[in-house]
Amino acid sequence: MAVDLTRVQPPLKVHPPKINKFILQVIRILTPFWLRWQCGINQIETRYVDRLVEATKKFQDGKVRYMLAFRHPTTDDPFGMLYLLTYAVPEQARKMGIKFAKTPHSGFVYDRGISLWAGDYINWLFPALGGISIFRGKLDRPALSLMRKQITHGEAPLSMAPEGGTNGKSETVAELEPGIAQIGFWAAEDLLKEGRSEEMLIIPVGIQYEYSTEAWGKIDHTITTIEKECGMDKSAITDENRYSRLYDLGSYLVTWVSDYYKIFYDDYLKIKINSETDKTSSADDLASRLQDLADRILSVAEMNFGLKAKGSPIDRCRRLEQAGWDRIFRNDIKDLEQLSPIERGFANQLALEASYSNWHMRIAESIIGVTSDYVHQHPSPSRYIEVLKLMWSVLQRITDRNENSVFQEEISFGDRKLTLSVAEPLSVSKHLAEYQSSRAAAKECTRKLTEDIHKAMQELVVPSII
Repeated sequence: MAVDLTRVQPPLKVHPPKINKFILQVIRILTPFWLRWQCGINQIETRYVDRLVEATKKFQDGKVRYMLAFRHPTTDDPFGMLYLLTYAVPEQARKMGIKFAKTPHSGFVYDRGISLWAGDYINWLFPALGGISIFRGKLDRPALSLMRKQITHGEAPLSMAPEGGTNGKSETVAELEPGIAQIGFWAAEDLLKEGRSEEMLIIPVGIQYEYSTEAWGKIDHTITTIEKECGMDKSAITDENRYSRLYDLGSYLVTWVSDYYKIFYDDYLKIKINSETDKTSSADDLASRLQDLADRILSVAEMNFGLKAKGSPIDRCRRLEQAGWDRIFRNDIKDLEQLSPIERGFANQLALEASYSNWHMRIAESIIGVTSDYVHQHPSPSRYIEVLKLMWSVLQRITDRNENSVFQEEISFGDRKLTLSVAEPLSVSKHLAEYQSSRAAAKECTRKLTEDIHKAMQELVVPSII
């Protein structure tokens, strides 16, 4: 049953990780079937798995500790990671003549709010598989403590997605959050303090999905469907005009939504748009207009919460999400049942306003993933589909209270190929002395390691077929 985010709720519970071997084994058995029938994966390719085999053997022999930094283009990625560890790594180990003490596994970090949209079962399933929940929008010290303990003392390594949320694009790595690099250095320090000799590593993992050329018909149908819903009546799509139709559609949506926010929120935000700015924006590249639109929408939500714009758009989304949760899931109320009618009325109104304010943030969150040059650079079916899915997500959120909207339906483009790739392990321990030399050095080492993870992830990308 979905949680009513328009009414005050008790605090989100913390469910400590405690692996249940029976549940883990059942999930392992079901993973290939889930990938095929639920995720539409009809082919799986693995690359450079030997790197993870060697690291896993060293881990089990007590020579290294490591974290897995995996790509996060879709919500199906955790199943791909489970397949990699449960099936691909043991198979490659057998080919290499390496024997493991036990089947590889990994704990993982997930957003504490996932159960709000995925279902209550997450609260018992993920901890049973070794999952550690975390608040993404604030410093969650208890979760960080659990993560450091898992990395240094756990029977399995820890997996994290440094992109934070899903970015919707298999072939472009989003800006990485520095958290995994920072935690890596903290873990290396913990090992050093305990007098342990294990080397601390971070291993980037690429996750990529690819659609076949048979999807062109569904791509054209989806473009036409969105055009009709937007009142754009156009002729048939051809190979020659397909990209221009997609671009025009994106430009139309950006213009329409931008005009909406200019008309109804500029006075509220005291944002002054002059004619010269409008002229530049309309003639400018779609990418800059998308960025401006996302900034405008986020500003509306930030004004409602009294927050200042700070950091990247993703950082702003996470802070807004947390601000909303702080007003919905009330840690300052010991017992909701003891509230008087007046107190509950105000608490419910606060939750309602927070929920509606973050409606803006969710739209901006989807818009952030849309880029104008992603398809133009490499016009493959996969890139067309990923951009169309992001567009569909934006329109779903705009029309989420309209049950008759076509955008409330899920769209399918057929089966996909999944590619799992493993990069060379990055040593954290190698840079620990420099990291500890000064506060400025620590900041720079964290930045460089984050940059190295990003570069390694991008180098794992394989261009999809056109």
